[in-house]
Amino acid sequence: MHKYIWKTIILFFLLSECVFAGEKDIVVIESYSKNYKWDLDYTNEIIKRLGSHYKIHLFEMNTKVLPKSQHEGEALKGWDFILKINPTLVILGDDAALKYLGPKVEEKKIRTVYLGINNNPRVYFKSTPKYVTGILERPLIRRSALFIKDIIPKAKNVLILFDKDRTSEIVFEDFFLSKPSVVFSDVKFDIFLVDKFAKWKNIILQSPKKYDAIVVGLYHTLVDENSKNVDSNDVIKWTSENAKIPLFAFWDFAVGKNKAMGGLVLPGAGQGKAAAGISEKILKDKNILPGSILPIYLQEGIFIFSKYELKKANIKLPESIQNNSTFID
Repeated sequence: MHKYIWKTIILFFLLSECVFAGEKDIVVIESYSKNYKWDLDYTNEIIKRLGSHYKIHLFEMNTKVLPKSQHEGEALKGWDFILKINPTLVILGDDAALKYLGPKVEEKKIRTVYLGINNNPRVYFKSTPKYVTGILERPLIRRSALFIKDIIPKAKNVLILFDKDRTSEIVFEDFFLSKPSVVFSDVKFDIFLVDKFAKWKNIILQSPKKYDAIVVGLYHTLVDENSKNVDSNDVIKWTSENAKIPLFAFWDFAVGKNKAMGGLVLPGAGQGKAAAGISEKILKDKNILPGSILPIYLQEGIFIFSKYELKKANIKLPESIQNNSTFID
């Protein structure tokens, strides 16, 4: 009799564990990896806000390093990871994760929040998703035009450099309408999408002949003459050392000593905070469908500057910008 009761109790707990599996688990699928400040900052914010009540599981697709031909395969590994954990919520970081996994979590009815999305998220779904919502990311190109003019009043021509990553192509199509040049606030911006580090170097070295300043966007997928990925830290260091005109940035990870001098940048932490906020709202009420929450267009630009690089470029910031800036190094 006692033996039967104990078997019943053990069976009850085993079944309970199956029923409630994943109730306290959240899976974060990173398009990139923790080697990038962007990922590190947003995942830290998610863990800080949600980690005391939920177990956060991270999966890295590493699409900045791996060739595009392998991205879908990495996404499928991420999908297997999700199914294995069976989480109560999924967070998808950046466009690659949403492109490959958004339709799958929607079909499986897994509540999901995305962040860092540059494309229109609707392009990743056949119809408006019910189980997915999140945070949009937009580089502050128009506002950057204004502040560059404040710092360099005589600026007329500015070079913008990106690699050929998915995000870079989306920015080019969205903000520049696939045109090589646009004019904001009497400043002409020429944009180049580059795949080879050698070409990137050549453009930087030739830039003083035509441009008054440079703004670096993304540079993490550049490859060398053997089609091998070039370390992003080497790229920005070389660019900083060889740019003979002021070097600005769109993202905070590109700012610092031996990097860009600064700019009105997008921080990864802001995306993580916003995604965690939406996640909390969804987690508190199981009757809330994520699709009922409109995506948030996060325009959280902050001024960050490197004291070292400002001094090297002999640039003094206007008081209006200096008083609203964070300074590093």
